[in-house]
Amino acid sequence: MKNTLKWLFITGLVLSGIGLLRIVYYQGKAGVAQMMILSAWEESQTLKLAKTVKVTKAVENIKPWPWADTWPVMKLEFPSLDESSIVLKDDSGESLAFGPGLMTQDILPGDIGNSFIAAHRDTHFSSIGRLKKNQEIQVTLHSGITYNFEIDKIKIVDSRSQQPWTETKEKRITLVTCYPFDGSIANTPFRYLVSGFLKVSSI
Repeated sequence: MKNTLKWLFITGLVLSGIGLLRIVYYQGKAGVAQMMILSAWEESQTLKLAKTVKVTKAVENIKPWPWADTWPVMKLEFPSLDESSIVLKDDSGESLAFGPGLMTQDILPGDIGNSFIAAHRDTHFSSIGRLKKNQEIQVTLHSGITYNFEIDKIKIVDSRSQQPWTETKEKRITLVTCYPFDGSIANTPFRYLVSGFLKVSSI
């Protein structure tokens, strides 16, 4: 009996260790990827500002690594949390593995409508649950224009039946991630939404 309990205990430790290693691996991969994505973003901004280089789609679409199917399109900042991320061009599986992704490619922040940005709850959007109403979300586009949005809506929805704030004449941004944040529900249909309206724009 003691041997059985001993091996059950050891097995539990091993499995726990593997689980922790997976978490560390995915978080580490996301962190390293964001550094490479940030480098690609900064390179595109440097080329855009250089007088000798004409701004083209090719300049904007600088890939973070040669085989990437995605590239940075904007910088997302949470001043109240002192955090920032580079947003990738779409919300495909590859993009979300490395950073936040733009869900509404036809609506950018600052456009009329709601620009949705998604990220995983255990990496790049793990802290958006700490954002509060009246705080700001800041977005800088390739053009250099910075938009400031004031958070006025925070909601948990069931993605199978609810798609709030998609029809709007406002200039709005909405952050989306899975819920609950602790990952206690795998493949959860619930989404945590943080939404804000355009407050100030400046060049």
